[in-house]
Amino acid sequence: MKIDIDLKAGFLQELKREVLATLTPVERAIIEVSTGEIGNKPDAVKLGWLKMRTKEPWTKQQYTRALDAVMKKLRAELEAQSARKE
Repeated sequence: MKIDIDLKAGFLQELKREVLATLTPVERAIIEVSTGEIGNKPDAVKLGWLKMRTKEPWTKQQYTRALDAVMKKLRAELEAQSARKE
């Protein structure tokens, strides 16, 4: 399984690969489209890329809500990891 995620994008750099591997294929696609070189593209390009990857049509509102949910999930995992370290 190949994950093309720019780990330098914010708090994602602190996540371990195992955490990213637990994401669903749709969640991984959402993270991939929001980071890296696609992250700098217009929203229409991002939505088209998501449609190509997931075989489902996407709206900007749907993408925004899904990205927010995935980020909250990853933040919670990051907080859990840091709590385990302390």
